[in-house]
Amino acid sequence: MPYRLPPPEAKARYVRAKFDEIARHYDLFNDLITQGQHRWWKRTLVRRLRIAPGARGLDLCCGTGDLAARCLPRLGAGGRLVAADFSGAMLRIARQRLERRARTGSPAAPPLVLGADAMRLPFRTGSFDFITIGYGLRNVTDLTACLDELLRVLKPGGVLASLDVGKVRSRWLRPLADAYLFRVVPRIGSLLQRGQDMFDYLPHSTVDYPDQRALAALLEARGFQAVEVVEYLFGASALHLARKPG
Repeated sequence: MPYRLPPPEAKARYVRAKFDEIARHYDLFNDLITQGQHRWWKRTLVRRLRIAPGARGLDLCCGTGDLAARCLPRLGAGGRLVAADFSGAMLRIARQRLERRARTGSPAAPPLVLGADAMRLPFRTGSFDFITIGYGLRNVTDLTACLDELLRVLKPGGVLASLDVGKVRSRWLRPLADAYLFRVVPRIGSLLQRGQDMFDYLPHSTVDYPDQRALAALLEARGFQAVEVVEYLFGASALHLARKPG
């Protein structure tokens, strides 16, 4: 039976429950479907952020904390990092990972790991110098409202860095990319956790998500400036960097 996305009113509840269910396999799944390349993409994201010592950062939709762990050593002794997600199972893994990283000599204070809804962030306006979000924006219930919330909690001059799926623009390569995404990726997931439909949700969640050019335009329309796009795998994955005016 063909997979169907949950209706909008049920999306948040569905996504939270399903991420709880796949948390223990999530890192291995990402390694398998990208052949480990997501690790390099995340290193590039952190390098492009140019995190200043003493900065305050938020890793939103932090998942298992792998992106937050890459940011932590760059913060310096006065820096502070918050890692937030709405999946409790993901947060438990993230907390363990970040505690280990903090014990290995990172000069920054141990990160604050907490549950938070990306649509209603529990932070004051202008709280963060940077926000990172890895493969999370396409899971929010209202992308425009979420971008407004991210802009709100950034300090003037602060930077948003989002790594997520993109669209392969080549008409020759697009059919191959779609076949991999919609046929191979769910099969890889089923090998890890049979019967788990979250591995069908993940590719289908890309259908209505804007391509990298449309997302860049939306970021500018919501008030971000100096938007940059870095493409990987012919556009199958894309990094967006955008700055809050100030």
